[in-house]
Amino acid sequence: MNKLRHLLFAVILFSFFSCEKEYSMENSVNNSTDLIVGIDCRINKIVYTDTATNTGLGSIFAPINALDLVTKITKFDSLSNTIDFITSPTYSNDTIFINPDEYFVVDIIKRITKMHGLIDPTDPFSLQFNVFYLYNTAGNLITKSYFLLASPTAPFYQVNYTYSLGNLTHMTGIDLSTGNLVVDADMAYYGNIIPNRFLYIFPDENGYSNFSQFYNYGLKNFNAIKNMTIRNYDPGNVVRDSSVCSFSNYIMSRDTYVLSVQMKGDNQQSIPALAGKLSFFYKCK
Repeated sequence: MNKLRHLLFAVILFSFFSCEKEYSMENSVNNSTDLIVGIDCRINKIVYTDTATNTGLGSIFAPINALDLVTKITKFDSLSNTIDFITSPTYSNDTIFINPDEYFVVDIIKRITKMHGLIDPTDPFSLQFNVFYLYNTAGNLITKSYFLLASPTAPFYQVNYTYSLGNLTHMTGIDLSTGNLVVDADMAYYGNIIPNRFLYIFPDENGYSNFSQFYNYGLKNFNAIKNMTIRNYDPGNVVRDSSVCSFSNYIMSRDTYVLSVQMKGDNQQSIPALAGKLSFFYKCK
């Protein structure tokens, strides 16, 4: 999101001149030995652990009520015993307020179709932007278009997603004022692992990744993620840096929910967990 905020400032300049208790593994209900997770379940907690020392690193937890609504999101740092992030979303018709100034809008099937945000969420007077989400007929998210509130008809940034065999395989983020790449990514999957309602993989999602696993962004990948490579670019489509991670040692329930997986390599801002062993917990209807 920092890159996007820098881009927002650049666009504006261009236009101008032309608390809860412990949430780590120790306090969780450990269902890693369960053979059956349940019917119509979705992730509501991820716990991440250092694989070398078996030390808990942290967790992110989203209680879900009887109306299938997320009531709170809490990200906990087990090493420092502190809360990194906490919010209690509120709901009004088709709008999910994640704080008094930022919100998501959903369609009739509860998919996110719009996000209203601030360049600096800590400053209510910060410049505002909207993101519009477009889905294909299969239900996959294929485009995110970013608009400054001051220029609602001219997007300044666009993310495009490419799918193959039901899996997100490529992503590009483009500065529309120049046509330059800001970021792109490639993903590969295990052909023999078909998980039930596993992670969303949106490599561009940095600023709001604490929400991305707990709301509806369309159809999820058909297969389990194997590896991903993300590249950031300087102007002129010159690669500035890259990050790589891989996923292995999937532990599955009998009804094909992922109970745990090992994430190796670089931490990914789009995944609200640190590299290590990721353990998953579910809320079932």
